[in-house]
Amino acid sequence: MEMLLRLNRDYASLSWVHPKDGGLRLFDRNATMTLRDIGGRTGSLKVDNRGQLILRGKSETTSIDTTADFEVVDLRHSQSRGDQARWSAAFLNLLVDSVSGVASSFSIDRDALNLMDPGYTEPTDATLLPNGDEVAVTIVRSQHMAIVNFVTGETRLLNLAGSYGNSDAVVEEDALWVVNYDTFCRIDLETLQVRASPKLQAQYRDPQYGLMTSAFVGVPRISPSLNGWLIPRPYSGDVLLVSKDALRPERRLPCGGHPYAIVEFDEGDLLILNHPFDSFQTATIGQFVDL
Repeated sequence: MEMLLRLNRDYASLSWVHPKDGGLRLFDRNATMTLRDIGGRTGSLKVDNRGQLILRGKSETTSIDTTADFEVVDLRHSQSRGDQARWSAAFLNLLVDSVSGVASSFSIDRDALNLMDPGYTEPTDATLLPNGDEVAVTIVRSQHMAIVNFVTGETRLLNLAGSYGNSDAVVEEDALWVVNYDTFCRIDLETLQVRASPKLQAQYRDPQYGLMTSAFVGVPRISPSLNGWLIPRPYSGDVLLVSKDALRPERRLPCGGHPYAIVEFDEGDLLILNHPFDSFQTATIGQFVDL
């Protein structure tokens, strides 16, 4: 699944660089694209906790400085995860320290993930937690997500309820926030207590089979100006503003299309990626209306 990443004041990017792209595709608040040459590198992208753009390719991991004309530096892969590293990002089975220029692999105990149907129920991503020695692992088509300590190897499962799976985990303030298919969950990082929103996306009628089926929400992003979570709904043609405290929708942006991912630029400009990742639309914070 594609996400939108806010890189700096002027640009966002998609979360993947594909071979056909010809480079790193940057999008401004008007959805105008600029192409940056990154030496033919491809792979998945994340912004680490120091603001560096990290690209994980098949054989290399690269740091891209979005404040210095997108300077590209390949990271050194190390077998050691010693105390000298201060991890700034995690991918599934990979840790990154963008300051030291080091990437290191780690393993996940698949048996501890309670994968009921391997090949169908699978881990999808890892998010670095603030304590620096744990990651949150999202699992597709599962009622669980996992907290994995990559130092000790300990794995703890959290029950989110529902069996469609979880994705798009984000650390914000003192909590981990994660989409659980059609709901949104807050996990306290000290107690690991889980609170869930009401269902945010109603069922829809599948046009191919004519049956009612469950539908997912998109990628959550915090809105600094509205002090809440922006959650796109591809099957409702809008974006919800969900309260951080009550985990309930407060306002909505009726934008049409199939909004899946969103970034907020300064001055409240919004760039929205439509599902299935083939078009954009733009909006502003001022277009939200009360429910």
